[in-house]
This record gives sequence, C-alpha cells and structure tokens, in this order.
Amino acid sequence: MAFESSKNYYSISEVSKIAGVPAYLLRYWETFFTELAPARDTRGNRRYTNRDIALVLNIKELVHEKGYRLGKASDIVKGVIRDSEEDHKITEILKLQKQIGVEKKKHSVVDERRMLLLQEIREEIEDILQLLG
Repeated sequence: MAFESSKNYYSISEVSKIAGVPAYLLRYWETFFTELAPARDTRGNRRYTNRDIALVLNIKELVHEKGYRLGKASDIVKGVIRDSEEDHKITEILKLQKQIGVEKKKHSVVDERRMLLLQEIREEIEDILQLLG
C-alpha cells in the first residue's frame, strides 16, 4: 500500500499495511528502538509521521531483509555501528552454513534408510537363491 505524502499522521493500522508488518510488531519495536516513538492523540492512539514510517521501513529492512538481530539493528539505527555490506555477507554465509548442516542431516537419515532397505533386499535374494539351490 502506498502512502499519501500529503497526509500528516497515520494510524498504526495504516502503517502496518504500508510496512507489511503486523501492528503488534510495530508496538514491540517501540520497546527496542527508542527513536521509534510516535506521538499520541488525545485518546492515546499512535500518530505516525512520514519520518516514523521511514524509520519503520528502515527497521524492517535491517531485521527482515538483512537478517540483523534487534539489538544490532537498534545500534545501527542509533548510529553506534554502521550497516556494512561485510556484516551482511557474514550473516548470509552463516545462514547458508546452517541450512547446509540441516540438509546434510536429512540426507544422512535418508541414506541410512536406503542402506537398511538394500540390506533387507539382499537378505531376501540370498534366501530365494538358497531355496532354488
């Protein structure tokens, strides 16, 4: 959903649709990212500005697309550390290594089952050969 730049404030449901994340996640992010502090109206509802929406989209990119943990993403948003391409590459390599490990585990289980099945088939063939004499 595109957002109207002429509009001054957005509700949490509108920001949720714009960013593509649930409203509860936006509320949770407010606890981690002190920079994300939307104003409140007289009824206590959040009023997000265009700046808040840009920050939400930045946080989403860091966490969901680049794979940073919330603590590190918070440091990046604060400017304590930089978002370097090298860190992203390391994160991606670690994810791929973990995925490879899971795949190897799956294949070893399948290979073990195949060996047991082949062993059973071999024993049955030997029994048949003994019967045929």
